[in-house]
Amino acid sequence: MSSTNDQKPAVSFSQIEATSNQTIKQNSSHNAGQEKSSNSATGTNLGIKENSHNQNSNSLSQGEWLPSSIHLCAYHDCNSLANAWSLGLNVSSLHGPTGASQAQSPSEDDAGDGKSNDLLVSCPAFRNELGVEPVRRIALSRHTCHQNTSGKSQVSPNKSAEEESLQTRHREHIASEIGVLEDVSNVYLGGKLCSDRQSKIVVEPQDMGSYYYRHCFVGRIHIEYCGMDETLGPCVVSMVREETKDGSSQHNIYRLVLRISDVLTMRVSVPEEALSDAQDRSTRSLMRELLDIVCPQIHFASLRPTTNIQKVEELLLKIDEQPIYTRYKVGVLYCGDNQSTEEQMYNNENSSPHFEEFLDFLGTRVKLKGLDAFKYKGGLDTKGNTTGLYSIYTEHHSAQIMFHVSTMLPFTPNNKQQLARKRHIGNDMVTIIFQEPNALPFSPITVRSHFQHVFIVIRVSNPLTENVSYKVAVARAKDVPAFGPPVSSSAVYQKSTHFHDFLITKIINAENAVHRSRKFASMAARTRREALKDLVENYAATHHSNEGASRIASRLLGGGGSVKRRERIVPKPVLDSGLRGALSWQVEVFDHSLNQRMPAVLGLSADNLVILDVPSGLVIFATPTHSILGWIQIADNGLKIFYDHGDIIRLWCPSPDGSEREIGFLLKRLVAVTIGDEAKEVILRKTKPSESFGFNIQEEGIVTDVDMNASAWRVGLRQGSRVVEIENSALFTYNEQHLADLLTGRTQIKVTMISPGADGNPRRGCEDSNCPSVFVPDQSEEELGRRNQQQQKLKKLPPRVSPSSDSWSGPQPPSSSSLYAIPERKKFSAPSFGIQQPQRPLSGMQQMGKASIDLGSRNASLRTLDHCASEDDYRFMPVASSSIVTVQSSNIHDDAMIDGETNNQPQQYEQLSLEMRSVVTPQSYCAGSQLSRRSPALRTGTLQEQQEENDNENVSWRLQQTLEEKRALEAELEQIRARLSSEQRAHENTRRQLQIVKEYCERFSINPPSFEDEENDEEL
Repeated sequence: MSSTNDQKPAVSFSQIEATSNQTIKQNSSHNAGQEKSSNSATGTNLGIKENSHNQNSNSLSQGEWLPSSIHLCAYHDCNSLANAWSLGLNVSSLHGPTGASQAQSPSEDDAGDGKSNDLLVSCPAFRNELGVEPVRRIALSRHTCHQNTSGKSQVSPNKSAEEESLQTRHREHIASEIGVLEDVSNVYLGGKLCSDRQSKIVVEPQDMGSYYYRHCFVGRIHIEYCGMDETLGPCVVSMVREETKDGSSQHNIYRLVLRISDVLTMRVSVPEEALSDAQDRSTRSLMRELLDIVCPQIHFASLRPTTNIQKVEELLLKIDEQPIYTRYKVGVLYCGDNQSTEEQMYNNENSSPHFEEFLDFLGTRVKLKGLDAFKYKGGLDTKGNTTGLYSIYTEHHSAQIMFHVSTMLPFTPNNKQQLARKRHIGNDMVTIIFQEPNALPFSPITVRSHFQHVFIVIRVSNPLTENVSYKVAVARAKDVPAFGPPVSSSAVYQKSTHFHDFLITKIINAENAVHRSRKFASMAARTRREALKDLVENYAATHHSNEGASRIASRLLGGGGSVKRRERIVPKPVLDSGLRGALSWQVEVFDHSLNQRMPAVLGLSADNLVILDVPSGLVIFATPTHSILGWIQIADNGLKIFYDHGDIIRLWCPSPDGSEREIGFLLKRLVAVTIGDEAKEVILRKTKPSESFGFNIQEEGIVTDVDMNASAWRVGLRQGSRVVEIENSALFTYNEQHLADLLTGRTQIKVTMISPGADGNPRRGCEDSNCPSVFVPDQSEEELGRRNQQQQKLKKLPPRVSPSSDSWSGPQPPSSSSLYAIPERKKFSAPSFGIQQPQRPLSGMQQMGKASIDLGSRNASLRTLDHCASEDDYRFMPVASSSIVTVQSSNIHDDAMIDGETNNQPQQYEQLSLEMRSVVTPQSYCAGSQLSRRSPALRTGTLQEQQEENDNENVSWRLQQTLEEKRALEAELEQIRARLSSEQRAHENTRRQLQIVKEYCERFSINPPSFEDEENDEEL
């Protein structure tokens, strides 16, 4: 989805360090153009005291509607967090036309975004999505680096502020998908893979926090207070006490749901430690204190306890879950050749084979008469066939979709308006326009409707063939926020399951986005206000007063006197993981897509870290806490957070008094809820450029080996550490040659590292240690799926037979081309950067003169990046058959030994042990030619080298066969152990039965039976 288009004018925090003043001034001028197109959305979210906001539009002041105790309130979902900070759309009443009719309004001064193609033309008051829209990426990642290096700039410096306000920017899929921040039920909060490995076709959530009351209150002892506030209108507050456990410690929290008229809902939890220690306190005083912490704007004196708890529960469930939609009705219009207008499409009496093929792809053809009662009928007649005989129906996850197809609805001759069709399709929020190959471009200006807000235009190519494809374009009203999944750059999709999922998801997200537009949000707000008003009038206790001593004394003393309430001592914030909701901070974040600092609100729960845009309240960044690797402080109360594969979020968290109090609280919260650790900056030194720094790293930055005598060990670098930055630049921003030159050419470098976990393993933001997104950063979901399938197929391929080996009695070993093909994975290792690996003691097999070769899957899948080697040098070098070579990772030149010539018999290879661990790497040969000088067998002619390569190939093939046999024997051994265990249990059971028989015989003086039979003896 887009960021802040058509929302309130951007604001920034008043407590911002002096170094960012110039950037913030540029941001305010950049966003100035947005005020003209969105002046109806200005003002605070609650719709009151608008003047206070307009008087200081460049600062997010600590006003009436900002949280008073931000570190004592843990918010359950993103909407509650946005409402607490007065972010989001103002749902004030609207005037004027909406939807497609808005394009024809004479008062409309929006000329459209100017984007057109052969499917769709630019239209006033509409925004077109043609497949060229950028994705807003906040973090510094491989994606942003790829976009910068490939010239795909997302911000044009030549665009004016007004032109920039027309730009559509999508959000990342993981930011669009998240809605709930605290797991209180079976809500799916994301997997353990990085964001690139998760599906990019996601149904953008509605207000999923609406189920909070159902999960945490219904069925438990809880309290409801309701009343009519003089300023806010009807208010209902629910409260429940809950005990939580965090390991060995136990915490008590109070969960609250605040429903304030038609303006906001907050779902929040407060730790019991934040309350006063008064014993035997009443419910009234407890509720008062909780409201003072969460929302002091509510006057507690206006609230009363509710009566008829069961009925109130039912009403609150309906009110809270009102924004959840699971049933959708979508219009489908058929646009023939040389057609483009609404009237032409409605008057197509019959369809075409191309259109019928698309309808069968879109859903299932169902008979309306007698339709299953559990299926959504979408306003169609299922009894008398007055709306046609058939329609198209489909389901996607929990959503039911009924399509209103123009050619399936009744056709009225001599009636150009075709009201029997338009009364259904014209009231649908989302409409599909199916175009024949020679149709004219569509424009929403030809449609007259106040409800049709989104048009998905689809044009068919190569219909009724195996190569049928569909080109897609989307037009949405300017008040409708952008929605995903984004249309691909080509905008062309083959007929496939992937395209079907994309299209249905796009339809669902489109209608959900329409519900978030100003018109429908205002309608829902009015409905909600009336429902809360009825609840207060019918179920509030009448003979109950919440007036405290101060309020009563104030009335008795008249207007001239008052009694001051004792100020509550604000306790220290509770930052541990026992408080699972999201604590919040006002921050500035560096947006790498826009290349500027932006004001934002950060929420950090036990499960997720999110960043909300100001003022739209949309989530512009999200990541699960288990993916956070570490963090490091930077200047001006700044922070770098490393996550996933070393991606970086940069933010600043100033305190009102200029201290580091806020950033300190944020660091403590990170320690409590993540698996990460504080990163450290260290300086590595060496006396000569030819020397090494003493460590090995993979491309992802994980340290694989460290020399105990080198600089890396002395500064604290260990195996399992992760290098995330070199010279203050992210590791993934370096290309191979640059990184090699940097580490070999300098005698001193600064490295930012993250220590390994408590178990010594590296900290990983993705559970897949071989995640392909590290190596191919900008691939589509289809490309990633094809890549994974190809890798699975390669693993299942049988080894190729080598024609040069005739001494084997069994199947022939594979050729070197199949075993030693260059993989795509890369490894930064010692010779590449002048880094020497530590010495390792010789194993028993190595001391006996046997070859030490490691062909394990980990090392065999690594391609060496050597700055001194050409592309042809990236190959596994053969071990000479006439010499036995022992290779040590520390120095290959000192460990090469000649042990006499050997023959090429199979018996030689059967002596190989599974102890073989080291691998002959190409770096070893590139680092120096001492090995070839000391081993005469490696200096022989081409024929000798070919024979040696074949012999080495046979060794590896035999080793693979041995490993397979070992795995088979281990599996057989497990089966034998299982059978033995079963027999032991049977024997024990028999022994117990014999003991029972013996006791029975002794009790009744019966001689036990004899077991002299030979067969019985064998069984026993």
